[in-house]
Amino acid sequence: MTSVARRAEPLSETPAAIDVLTQADLVASGVTTLPDALRLAPGVHVAQVDANKWAVGIRGFTSRLARAQLVLIDGRSVYNNLFAGTYWEVQDTLLEDVDRIEVVRGPGGTLWGANAANGVVNVITRSAHDTQGGFATAGAGNEERAFFGARYGGTLGERGGYRVYGKFFDRDGGFHKDGVEFDDWRVGQGGFRTDFELAKDTRLSLQGDAYAGRIGQRTSVSAYQQPYISVVTGKAPVSGGNLLGRYTRARDGSSLQLTGYYDRSKREEPTFRETRDTFDLDVQHALQLGASNHLTWGVGLRASIGDSSGVETVAFVPPKKTDTLASAFLQDELALFARALRVTFGTKVEHNDYSGVEWQPSVRLLWRIADGHSAWAAATRAVRTPSRVEQDLAITAATSPTLPVFIRVTGDPAFRSEESLVFEAGYRARLGAHLSLDAAAFHNRYDDLLGFETGQPFSESGRQIVPLVLSNALAGRGSGLETSLDVRAGARLGLHLDYTLLSLDLHAKPGSSDTTSAASAEGSSPRHRVTGRARLTLPEGVDVSAVLRWVDVLRSQAVPAYTQVDARLGWRATKRLELAAVGRNLLGRHLEFGGNSAAPVEIEPSLYGQLLWRW
Repeated sequence: MTSVARRAEPLSETPAAIDVLTQADLVASGVTTLPDALRLAPGVHVAQVDANKWAVGIRGFTSRLARAQLVLIDGRSVYNNLFAGTYWEVQDTLLEDVDRIEVVRGPGGTLWGANAANGVVNVITRSAHDTQGGFATAGAGNEERAFFGARYGGTLGERGGYRVYGKFFDRDGGFHKDGVEFDDWRVGQGGFRTDFELAKDTRLSLQGDAYAGRIGQRTSVSAYQQPYISVVTGKAPVSGGNLLGRYTRARDGSSLQLTGYYDRSKREEPTFRETRDTFDLDVQHALQLGASNHLTWGVGLRASIGDSSGVETVAFVPPKKTDTLASAFLQDELALFARALRVTFGTKVEHNDYSGVEWQPSVRLLWRIADGHSAWAAATRAVRTPSRVEQDLAITAATSPTLPVFIRVTGDPAFRSEESLVFEAGYRARLGAHLSLDAAAFHNRYDDLLGFETGQPFSESGRQIVPLVLSNALAGRGSGLETSLDVRAGARLGLHLDYTLLSLDLHAKPGSSDTTSAASAEGSSPRHRVTGRARLTLPEGVDVSAVLRWVDVLRSQAVPAYTQVDARLGWRATKRLELAAVGRNLLGRHLEFGGNSAAPVEIEPSLYGQLLWRW
């Protein structure tokens, strides 16, 4: 595990609620996207909005962009500063090269910074030394209409390794009751990675990716002339790329890591366009101060330059802006009582352009009760800092195609960071050689959450305007329980069962005019969620796996509870050739996300065949 302490540590000694999705888990589930992989983690709710969009929530607040969750790919943040969140449809890589996905449930801001208030998703790819040789895959089905990917890795001198890869997919749209299919999409991506051992204790990595595609969308566009509302359907171009370098040196009980990256993204949607360039530099130093004291500190600097434009009813003022973020963190781990008790405390301080200086302190305790048994507890202050959407946005939406009545949503320059005080506790146990248990409970106190204040209607050039101002309108509490049971019945059969309970109680703050946001946020995530996984390895290279998930009703979105089954049958025909048949959502089409759409998209069953070749 590296996502909690920013250094390697065993899962059993990690004082946080965390789940690891391994390469084997990804293969057995038959997933083809990163957000679908997150369905396997307890405490994470993933709802597919349409064929190319996902809403993700960790411990509640499921939304299209998930503004309080930080997503990292090999340490590179993919958080979008314009709308606050993650565009999952453009976060991709060759899944064969993913080593693991670490999902931290709960605040991670003490090390990773603001916007990790509800959780951290860290996608970690394999070293180039571990991906030598060739790999190719291709397949097709009713929803996965066509896909292929290839990678080749080799050596660079005596201590270097490299890999290059490319992939492409063409996916069908979802089910639309009106018969208008708009959300089919296709994206191509390629990249490379090199890893060098400069010396016995020094390593250097350089990697990069580039993508381009067209994503189907249907959007309502408001205008100040009749018709005031029109529906635009088309393919939105998306493109981008990144380049990341990392230098690591470990010597005499200390380690130094320097990471820098550049990321560029471009979107051209029907209502707005944005080009964003992000530069980031991070320095981390760890020291072993005696046998029982481990100190980690670091500093970082980021600049994100966004240039946006939109139709006449969508504007960011100013259209071009540079967001800067300076940060420093310090965390100390103390081992006490013959290492039976470990105390971890620290804080991160950041300065951003919207709310100024933010502190995120935490304290964590880990008690090794006995061999294979441990308990932990934590208290943390976490924040989600404002983005451009809360302070610079001005969007005007028509309420009728024929009447000049509009709702205007604007940001508030005085918008403060959303704040949460989080208390957590957990227990892990290895109950024999084949059974393990992981349980975590949490209680969050929220303040200054995002809501809307209604202003006094006014006239503007013959139009009637009803103003809504984004504000810190909500407060409340959230509690929950997350449990996982893992069973290894011999060498051939593995079973895994997760259960998640979530309770949100939000309300408008005194004096607020917001009467809808609290109920909407409470009902966007299920109260109960159950996931079961089974994998059976048979003779002759046959592998059978299945995933059963039950998701409770989403009250505010009119989404009923549903049960679905995914299954995969794989056959290792030869040492190099593997064939697979995958079925997803096998119990029929269903609705996962309602949102504000008048015609929500249903997710259809998917069947595809796959060929994998290694050399």
